[in-house]
Parts: sequence; structure tokens; C-alpha cells
Amino acid sequence: MRVVLSFICTALLLSPVWCGSPDTDRTRRGNHAEAYDRSLVRTSTFVRTLPPSQRPAYPQTGSVSWGAWLMWQLTKDTVRKCPHESETVDILSFPFASTGERFGVIHTFSPFKNRDLERRRTLALKQPSAALSLWLYLLSWCGQSVCGIVKHVNEHRKYGSPLIMLSDAGNIVLQVQMVDGEEQAFTAHTALPLHTWIRLDFFFQVSKAKLTITKVLPAGQTSESTHFFDFRQPIKFNDTSGYFVMGGCNYMKGFHGYFGPIRYYRLSSEKVKNPLSPVRTLKELDRFHRHCEEMQQVTEQYLEALRQNRDVSTDVCESYYGDLGRKFGRRECTQTWSWDQQRRFNIALRLLEEHQDFITGLESSGGHLQHLSRVIFQNVVKTISKAEESDGGLDLIEQLQVSLCWGHQHSSLLLATLHLAGLGVPVDLEQGHVYSLIGGVSDDRLALMHLGYKHMEGLDGFPKDQNTAYGYYANIGKQTSTDQDKVQDSWQTPTEHVHLNNDDELHTQTGEQGDIVQYLKHQASRGDVESQKSLARMLLWGSNGVEKNIRTAAMWYARSALHMVDPAAMYDYAILILKGTGVKKNRTLGLKLLEKAADMGSVEALNGLGWYYSTIVKNRRKAIRYFELAAQNGSRDGLFNVGLYQLNGASPDKQERNETAAFQLFLRAAQLGHVGGAVEAAALLSTGTVRGVARDQDKAVLLLKRVIEMNGHLGFMVKEALQTYQRGSWDEALVKYAILAETGLSVAQHNAAHLCEVLGHSSACQWRYHNYSTYNHIPQESGLLRMGDYYSKLSDMVKAMHMYSTAVVHGSPQGHFNLAMLIEEGYEVPDIILDQMGISAAHNLNRSVVVENLLSRCREFEEADVTPCSLVLWKIKFIRAWRDFTHSSVQLPLACGMAAIFSLFIIAVLLQTLLAFYSTAYLSTNQSSERRGEPAVDGQGISPQETSTHQQQRDRLTAAHNSLSLPETSDLVVTVTGVCVCVIFTMFISNLL
Repeated sequence: MRVVLSFICTALLLSPVWCGSPDTDRTRRGNHAEAYDRSLVRTSTFVRTLPPSQRPAYPQTGSVSWGAWLMWQLTKDTVRKCPHESETVDILSFPFASTGERFGVIHTFSPFKNRDLERRRTLALKQPSAALSLWLYLLSWCGQSVCGIVKHVNEHRKYGSPLIMLSDAGNIVLQVQMVDGEEQAFTAHTALPLHTWIRLDFFFQVSKAKLTITKVLPAGQTSESTHFFDFRQPIKFNDTSGYFVMGGCNYMKGFHGYFGPIRYYRLSSEKVKNPLSPVRTLKELDRFHRHCEEMQQVTEQYLEALRQNRDVSTDVCESYYGDLGRKFGRRECTQTWSWDQQRRFNIALRLLEEHQDFITGLESSGGHLQHLSRVIFQNVVKTISKAEESDGGLDLIEQLQVSLCWGHQHSSLLLATLHLAGLGVPVDLEQGHVYSLIGGVSDDRLALMHLGYKHMEGLDGFPKDQNTAYGYYANIGKQTSTDQDKVQDSWQTPTEHVHLNNDDELHTQTGEQGDIVQYLKHQASRGDVESQKSLARMLLWGSNGVEKNIRTAAMWYARSALHMVDPAAMYDYAILILKGTGVKKNRTLGLKLLEKAADMGSVEALNGLGWYYSTIVKNRRKAIRYFELAAQNGSRDGLFNVGLYQLNGASPDKQERNETAAFQLFLRAAQLGHVGGAVEAAALLSTGTVRGVARDQDKAVLLLKRVIEMNGHLGFMVKEALQTYQRGSWDEALVKYAILAETGLSVAQHNAAHLCEVLGHSSACQWRYHNYSTYNHIPQESGLLRMGDYYSKLSDMVKAMHMYSTAVVHGSPQGHFNLAMLIEEGYEVPDIILDQMGISAAHNLNRSVVVENLLSRCREFEEADVTPCSLVLWKIKFIRAWRDFTHSSVQLPLACGMAAIFSLFIIAVLLQTLLAFYSTAYLSTNQSSERRGEPAVDGQGISPQETSTHQQQRDRLTAAHNSLSLPETSDLVVTVTGVCVCVIFTMFISNLL
């Protein structure tokens, strides 16, 4: 290495330098050759540098920062390993039911942590080598020009590579984005068949794409076809940009059918391995759909034959010869189904024959078949709970299958419940999965809730997958938001959380004949505004066991509002007359009531004014002003509406979209219970494309679960189950609550477990639903306690403590007590559980302190004065005080000394008393002897009479003295005893307190 040295300046070691006069500094920054020629000194030499390993090490002269020292201490013993990552990703490992709407499974990909894999991925952005393999099962053709199968939406909200679509003719359309930004596509004319499992394998290699289609035929054989296409320029393939959607999304609807396993190879495109799994579940899906399709054909043939051979109506005149020909003429057999079909569909044909009078003479049988299927479902529900002891269980299962094929989708969830829970039939998880998916693909609300809940918690063989759970919950969330506007729908009521073992809650559901409603009617007729509002609300929504009556509700709303004293009543009635719900529309009066209610401080009236000006008057400037006022005052509707303006950029003053602000508004509205706010906030959380909002699928799913439990159709089913219980049909109520429990509704799980216990069903029934209730975001206290007891009996104390501690966190006094007793028995509580309960510095606390802490908290939650927690707490404090008292180096010797002195004092007093008693007895003996003439003792000249007189006087004094000493002695003993006891008790109390 050549280095130029100088006497005037210094230079960096790795670059040749020269030194010149100071006036050449500016020149040196410009023309380097000229500066070198004009330099004063030019010299160079060759030096050899030492390698880093041989260079001298100098001790550190300064102290390192605290943060650097801490990180060193935390990581110095860490054995670093290369992260194990695979370039193969299983996007779906379990079937997904696609309803053909704008809902699907959202998946994102992160950069590799492994540097080698990440380097390969980065190089493949413009020269991709990837493969995607997926299974499909189509139930119907696409209802529009194209439907989405797999969509890649990049960070710019544009379609990236790949975009896989299904045309209305069953062809596959593949679109990709090129490196230069151009989009190209090609169509593979495949004409995919219905009711067949099909595997699509896509291979991408730089500019080429290959599609391999494998069809599984009914007999088990497979057929394969391949399609090639060359785009003639490299494909841009960046899977970490944006997100992928399997199924429908906001931009395009999905197809109607099922997704099977989906496997993605991020860095290779040579071979794929993606077998059809789970095999039995997917084959049973195919078998049942084919079975239903054939049953519907036989049903249509039967109904057609019935219409051709039906009797002539009595309202139509018929000729004499026509009547003779009908009675005695030869009838032609119109049966078009085979005997094999008649054997296989015997149950369906028998049901059609039994209900022949109901469907005879109807022009259209579709709607009436659905009604018949609902009747079959209701009959089965009444008898299925008793089928466990009879041989009719299989017959009822077949009737439910017929009901499902005829269009009653609740039958699918009941079938799934029976097979998953083992009610009346043996437990069969895979068969339960089949019926669950059939209900989901039919867009049934309860089935979608059921599937979302199972995937959210990973129960009953459903894999825990928040992406899949969101796909189902987003659908039912959108339906719930839409259902809320259908107030007049008689199949919707609010979801009321009534526990069957709570008499107070049951008393509120006695209906129109109950005390509560009768009292409200009495008060409302007397002009009480609050009673009028409460009665109107019950009649409008059908709550508290009251049947819906929109017109009567509107009448009571009018009475309460026209007093012009209650802003809430005026707002409610104004919305009814503005929308024409139960009354004639009157915009003038509605606007007047809204303005009056807003002036009186109604926040909802401000939002109502915003709705009026945005929907009716079409004045966005005024509308946004009222919406913002409502939002500033905490209105959840106002927050949601302002969020919509921010999301769409519809504000007159701010035309730009602000998704971050919109998300915050939606989230606040959702936290206040707004269904639409939860749906929108969850959608933004699921993609993670909003600036400043990280993707959080767990939070998105939880937001949706909280609001979908407000669905009116779910509430109607809950009301039906409760009324069935109140009628005394407890077995039927158990079946209905079990169906609802499978959707994740905690109150239904509690009631199902309660009925299992009351009706004497197997313990598995109880523990199943008690266990389910512990998974909810707000778990049932009874479920936590019962499961804690269950695990305690199994000697699984870790799980028992987990259940009790969760109950403690949610404020259960019984949980506090049970956990305290376990700790008292000597079981160790993990620090993480103590941290959950907010007991800090757990490692420094001994067992008694933790127990006392728990019991003190328990005492705060209890209402009675004398409770188990208070008694145990006093016991612990007494034992601790006695221990402290007996171990004290001052108090115990003092107490012992006092006890010894007190004992000596008692002994001395007793001796004195005994001596006095004996002296008195001796004097009495002398007196008696003198009376008998005994000689004097002294022998002097004292007369006997004098001696007797003196003796009597001494005896009187002694007797008087003895008679006074006994009470004084007893008082003295009591006084000293009391003083000693008080002193010792005071010392003990000082330790107790």
C-alpha cells in the first residue's frame, strides 16, 4: 500500500495524499491533478498493516452505558442459532366454506428471518420462482363475469401477482403484474365441473406460468390437464407487499363452494406436494352434496307426479263423463324415480306423503318445502334429547338430513351439535365438521358463528386459526350490522343474558302477564314518561318475554315524546316517524322533535340531525357538523359516521381520505358497542395496510365476536329456548341451548351445563359446556369455579389454580377463597398467576401473606357481614397474633412472670384463708370444752364467769374478723385476676391488630 507523508498535514492511511501551500487548499478540492503538480513535498513509502487479530488491544477507558451493560448481561449466555424457517407455507390446512360473498381468509407474509432465505427472496422479486397449490369444490357457477379465488392486494391497493379468478363458464383466469408495472392475464379454458374436488397447481418461473388441473372423479380416479403461458417479460412477485385473500374481499366476490388445503412454495417451483386432507371430511362433504342434489330431484319428481294425479278442486265444475273417466279410467304411473332411489330416499318420500295435504294444489313448492323442513326440524328438536334411551336416534338424524336438504339451515348446526357433543349419537368429530361446513357454506348466521368460534379457540378438532375465524366472523358481523336496520323483522329480538339458576333474572322474563309489564302498563296509563318509554322499548324490540308490536310501541313512544319533557323519548319517536316505522312518515314533526331534543342536551339527537341532513336533505356540510358534535360528546353513532366521512374523504372541507383517523373513530365506536364500527375497525386491523395501524388478527376477531352476539336472529333463538324452559319442556330447552352454546354464547353454555346437571345427563355434558364458558373473553364465573373443582378432583392443581385465578381476576369471591385454601394447603402458585392478580413482589412474600391478601380482597367483594372469607381471615389473624405473642422476647416473659406472680398470690391468699378458717374452728372447740366445766388454763384466781366473758368477747372479734376476710379475699382475687387478664389480653390484641 502506497502512502504519501508530509510534514505539514496528516492523511488517512488508505488514500494517497500530498501537501501543498495553504493557498492550494481550494485547488485541492477541485482539480486533483493540478494540486498534485503544485504540491511542495511529495514522498511515498510502502508499509505493511497488521491483520485485526494481531493488532494490540487497548483497555477501555470509559464506562459503558447502562443499556449496553443490561443487554450484555441478558444476552451473554445466549446460544445463538439460525432461525429454522421453511419456504413452504400451509395457508389453509382445514376446509373453508366460501359463501360466494365478499368475505374470505386474509393472509400476510413477512420477510424471512434467515438471511440466506431472505437474500434468495429479494433476488426473486424480479425473477420469481414460486408455486401455489390449492383445492377447490364448486357448488355453483360464478354469478358474475369473474369471481375471486386468490387475490394479492399490494400496499398501493392494486392487484399484484398473482390474481386467480373463476369465470362464469368455469374457466380459470390468471393475472400477473410485470416488472414494468404492466398487468397481463391469460384464460385457461378448463370448464371446471361442479361437485368435484379439483386441485389447481400454479408454477411461476421468471416470465413463464404453468397451470396443472387435477380432478378427483367419483370413482376415485383422477384426471389431469396442463396449461402453459409465457408473458415474455419477468413477473414482479413480492409476497411481502400487502396481503393475500382466499375467497371474496371488498373488491371482488368469491366463489360458492369450499377451499381445501392450500400450500404455497415461496422460493421453488419445481414440484408440489399437497394431498387432499382431511380425507374423510372432504369426501363426506362431496357425498352429502351429491346426496342432497339427488334428493331434490326425486322430490321435484314426486311433487310433479302429485300435481298430475291430484283430485279436481271442488270449486271447479266437471262433466259427468269426465268424472267417470277419472274414477274408473286407467291411471298411468307417473313415477319417474327408480326403486333404488325410493329405497334410499324412503324417509323423504314418507315425509312428503305424511304432509301431502299441506303441499297438494300449490303452484310453487319451493317456499312450502322450506316451511315443511322447518316443521320437521321443530319436531326433531322435541324428541331428539330422549333418543339417547331409544332406538329412534338414527331415524331422527335422517329426518334432519332431509330437513337440511330441503333448505332449513338450522338443521346443519343441530346435526353438528349432536355429533360433536354426543347428544343421542356417538361422538364423531369429522361428521360434525361436515355438517358445520355445510351450514357455513349456506350462509346461515348461527353456523358462521359456530365455525368462527371453533377456529378462534381451536375446539373439537378445528385448528386454531385466527385468519379463518375472521373470514367467518366478518360475514356474520356484516349481517348483524344489516339486520339492525330491520326493526320490523319478527324473527329478531335482542340477545338477553338470562341465567336459569337466577330467579331474579327469570322474573324479568315473564312477558305481558308478568308483574313487571302489568305495572309498567298501569304507570304508563297514568302518564309516567319513564314507564311509557320502557313499555314502548319492550314492544318495539320484543324484549323481556313480550311479543313484538310495532304499532303499539309507536303509540307509547308518541305519548312519552309529546310531553316535550324527555329528550330521549323525543329522539326515539322522531326516528320512528322519520323512517315511517309503525306510523305514517312526518318529516316536519320529526325534525322539530330532533331539534328540541338536541337543545335539551340529547347527544343522540345531534347524530339524528346529522343523519337527517345527510340522508334526506343531502347537505353534507351540515351533516358532518352535527356528526362531529355528537362524536365529541361520546355518541357511538356519531363516532362511526365521522369515521365513514374520514374513510371515504367525503367531508366538504377535507376531501382527502384519512384512514388512520377513521380507524381510531371506528375503534372508539366499537368499544362503545357499535356493530358497524367493530366491522370496519376489524377490517382495517385484518389487513394491516393503514399507516400507523399494525396488523392484529386476534384483536380483529375479538372485536367482531363481541358485537355479533347482538345479532337479532341469535337473540330470537335465545328467547325461544328460554320460553321453552319456562313452559316446562326442559329436554327440548337443553337441545336449543346446546345449539346456541356451540356458537360461543356464554349464557347459553352456562344454561346448557345447568340443564345437563338438573336433568341428570352424563357428566361429560356438564363439563363440556362449563369448559366452553371459560374460553370467552368474559368467562362465566360458575364455569371457572366448576372447572377448577373438576381439575382439583383430578389432582391437576396447575389447571385448577389457573381456573381459580381467572375467576379472581374477574372479581369472584369464591375464586379468592378456593385459591387461598389451595395455597394454605401448601400448593405453590406460579409467579405469573400472582402477577395476573396484581400481587407484586410475589417472590418476597411468604405463603401466609399471599393467603391473607386474597382473603382481604375476597372480603371486599362479599356483601354479608359474616362470610367464609371473613371467618378464615380472622382465624389466620388470630393464629398469627398468637404466634407473634408467643415468640415475643418481651411480651411472653412478661406474661409468664405475671402468671407466676399471680399463681403465688393466689396460693398465699388461699393459705391465709385456710389458716383463718382453722383458727376459727379451734376457738370454737375451746369454747365448747369450757361450757362442759373444764378447768381454767392459766391456773390463777380468775373466776370461771370472768373467763367465760373474756373468751366470748375474743370469739366474737375473731368471728367478725373471719366473716370480713372471706369477701375481701374473693374481691381481691377477682380484681387481681382481671388486671392480669386485661394486661395479657392487651398485649395479645396489640399483635392481632
